[in-house]
Amino acid sequence: MKYAPLLALITLIACQPNEPTKESLTLDERDIEATVHNLYVSMKKAYNFGEVDTDSLLDFYYDSSSYYVTPWATTEIIDSTKNRFRSAHGHITDFDFSIESFTARSYGKSGTAFFVLRQDYMVDGQERSEYLPTTLVLEKHGDAWKIVHAHRSADPETWAQWFSKRS
Repeated sequence: MKYAPLLALITLIACQPNEPTKESLTLDERDIEATVHNLYVSMKKAYNFGEVDTDSLLDFYYDSSSYYVTPWATTEIIDSTKNRFRSAHGHITDFDFSIESFTARSYGKSGTAFFVLRQDYMVDGQERSEYLPTTLVLEKHGDAWKIVHAHRSADPETWAQWFSKRS
């Protein structure tokens, strides 16, 4: 019985939740950044080269229950985003992007990404250049990060491009 207190202490320590270490959080934040970057690289390939199953592309990066809050303040499920992507796919060419002011945070099995997405592309021959402050909420599923919520805003010039009358 003289080992009972020692055994109790070891059991207590072993039952404590595993708090993420600073090193694991840093690694997760790099993984979040890589996930976001790879999403837009994949979108660039889909728009510029075709031959990409865009539904599968979005399924790979987004959780099936995720929601997207559009710059015009509507909320849509991922299936609506897939429909918009499929509809736009044949009209968009010369797609390019850059990610600016990127910040990722990890909180164990959840994380956030804040950044400005710049997208440049042609829509039916008309040039577009968008400035989109973006927030993503992600969850870790196994070794992969999945987007569970996305929100974008837009600057006045981007709004003007979206809603200007074209001849």
